[in-house]
Amino acid sequence: MKTTPLLRVSGLNLDAPGGRPLFRDLNMSIGREQVALIGRNGAGKSSLLEILAGNEPPPSGTVTCAGTRLLIRQQLRGPQVKSAMSPGEQRRLSLQDARRAQPDLLLLDEPTQDLDSANTAWLRDWLRDFQSGLIVVSHDRRLLRIFRNFFIVAESGCRYFPGTFAALERDLERENVDRQKKYVRNLHRLVAKEQHNATVRRRRQRKKNLGRVRELSRMPSRALLNQNRSYAQESQGKRAVLQTKRIGAMREWAKATRRALLVNLPLKVVMPPLPEDHGPPIVSLEGVAARVNDRTLFEGLDLQLRRDRLAIVGPNGAGKTTLVKIMVGDLEPACGSVYSMPARLGIINQNASNWLSDESLLGYLTTSSDAVTAEALAQLLLAHKFPFALAERPMASLSPGERVRAALICLFQRRPAVELVILDEPTDQLDFLGASALGSVLQAWRGGLVIVSHDTEFLQSIGVYQRVELDTMQHQLAS
Repeated sequence: MKTTPLLRVSGLNLDAPGGRPLFRDLNMSIGREQVALIGRNGAGKSSLLEILAGNEPPPSGTVTCAGTRLLIRQQLRGPQVKSAMSPGEQRRLSLQDARRAQPDLLLLDEPTQDLDSANTAWLRDWLRDFQSGLIVVSHDRRLLRIFRNFFIVAESGCRYFPGTFAALERDLERENVDRQKKYVRNLHRLVAKEQHNATVRRRRQRKKNLGRVRELSRMPSRALLNQNRSYAQESQGKRAVLQTKRIGAMREWAKATRRALLVNLPLKVVMPPLPEDHGPPIVSLEGVAARVNDRTLFEGLDLQLRRDRLAIVGPNGAGKTTLVKIMVGDLEPACGSVYSMPARLGIINQNASNWLSDESLLGYLTTSSDAVTAEALAQLLLAHKFPFALAERPMASLSPGERVRAALICLFQRRPAVELVILDEPTDQLDFLGASALGSVLQAWRGGLVIVSHDTEFLQSIGVYQRVELDTMQHQLAS
């Protein structure tokens, strides 16, 4: 970053609404260059953009800009929202307005959200030749490949990375492995601390019991003494059993995660076995049509799906999500017939909205899959490159992208086996390392797959070439 500074940030501290620290003593300087701001959901990227754009005052420190600034938010507001337009059309219009405005510093928050492939290509071409200052928050690998300057936002701190996107991916992959190892080390320290505390509690209790024996002569009647002693012993016994059980489970999980890191099984070993492919189709549509008010989204659609790998593509508003809902029986078609076999079918809605649960991924797998031992669970998570720490959190507390990955692991472990998985925009709000891990899993999956996506590159990487194009209603094989 050797150009004349356009934006200066000094000593910025920022907390999340709940008080969790996001940034501490952040210093940065940006000139008329292009910078990609990356990090997991909830790391504070959008909050930082609001401050950098001058829309919010910095809680501490200073932010100065030597030119005009314009922010296009992830969630469009006010005049940017046109009720008659689809989300993708609104996004394209707001980006066109920003291009005409020619600010000295343009800030874009997830600009490819809701854009189809053609509009994403248009955005890439425009930003590649952008001459003013540019800060972009994005998880989209197609867009990130045009950048050579990256600012990485993480809970452990923020850092600058110069280089290609490919080099950044390798660097973050190493960092992710180190994070898993750190989790395991911390887990072992926590187990040792719990064991020490339990030993101290037992010593104190023995001393207390000894003192109680010495004071017997001062106690009331023998009957009441025996009753109190019995209750105390029973209560203490229950607590001791629970503590021992909890510490034992923690110790077992700590050992299992450490062994998993040493072995690191390949995906193909942990992928679920599938029964023979026979019987009627899992999903069958004949002459299906869908309408919204007076507008026909599609009609005359025939599909027979077993273990096919099919993409549903088309512009925003063409009815892709509507078709998915019809397939699984959540929505009645305007005409035609639908047949599906729920026992052989699994679905993950956009942002995994149908997997908002207080149950953790570990809790779900422990009660609902064959991988019930701690070692099997640890190997399963590591093969999927899913963070151990996130597996302990309630599914509802995960980011949408993390929840999609967790839900897919749950589906693959369901019994009887799922044979056809339906995914609606699975890479939406998923960081690129998560998208890469998801792609590897779907590529290794030997069952059927129906996927709604704008990301042609992602579809090709997982071997999905057959598609339904709702804008032309042609069922064809891509060349």
